Amino acid sequence: MSVMPAPLFILAAPYSGASYLAGQLDGHSQLYALPELCLFMADEVGELLDIFRLSQGPHADGLLRAVAQLEFGAQTDAEIGGARDWLQQRRQWAVGELLATLASRAAPRRLVIPDTESPLRPMDLRRLRRHVPGAGVIHLLRHPWSQGCLLAGWARERLFVPADFKDHGWTPQLVDPQIPWLRANRNIERLLVTMTHRWQRVQVEALDLQPRETLAHLCSGLDLTLASEDLRRMLAPNLWRFAAYGPGTAPYGLEAEVLEPIAADDLALAAQPSLSAPLPWRPDQSAFAPEVVAQARSYGYS
Repeated sequence: MSVMPAPLFILAAPYSGASYLAGQLDGHSQLYALPELCLFMADEVGELLDIFRLSQGPHADGLLRAVAQLEFGAQTDAEIGGARDWLQQRRQWAVGELLATLASRAAPRRLVIPDTESPLRPMDLRRLRRHVPGAGVIHLLRHPWSQGCLLAGWARERLFVPADFKDHGWTPQLVDPQIPWLRANRNIERLLVTMTHRWQRVQVEALDLQPRETLAHLCSGLDLTLASEDLRRMLAPNLWRFAAYGPGTAPYGLEAEVLEPIAADDLALAAQPSLSAPLPWRPDQSAFAPEVVAQARSYGYS
């Protein structure tokens, strides 16, 4: 009997393209991508559901959509209701047990899970490592300028923006995307140091400029044969069963950049990356903090 491979996590700072890459990888016949699950906010399912209930964001949506699809075969409001009941009945489960069950439903395809929440919190990444000790990791990067322009544009339209995204030295607090960019990538680096098995790092810019070559390289690192039909589907991530909004009772689960239109001005700014120019989202027109510049340069950005 073949051993089912542990899930593959795409770890990234918010607005770095994790949901988009998940949709691409789902095109491979041996991979099955889910939305963001936000599993590692807790150790047990019951505690996780309580956190979701108290949350100001749609953190539960991705997990509900995944359970609805894998357990009940669709993502309508009826299946979402079934998924809620299914999860409530398993409140005593460890989140690792829940993930193993979802992986068994997707088998023989390997689960792929984008995650831009866990990298913000070291405790969540420690839970990931404890509950999924054999997890594979793709560390996905985006230039901090491009990521910042896109995230700042999204934040302008929101009444609630997570505290992790803010400079608390301002009154009112200022959304500053370089903060989650640096925090997430440093936390991922600390996780990778502890891993004894292979992991990969990729820049989302490479996926944009050389998608065929970059996807082929990722598949090679995952020991996957890349057939022409696999590549064709991977280059059409809109075919992913989770690519669009879900039903009204669980519409989200993906990063906003794949669900909502991005303003032309924000796209134009994001396309002109710099590590030294004044940051367009900061009223004081300051540039990146030195530690952000150093981290970005270590990844080959300029």
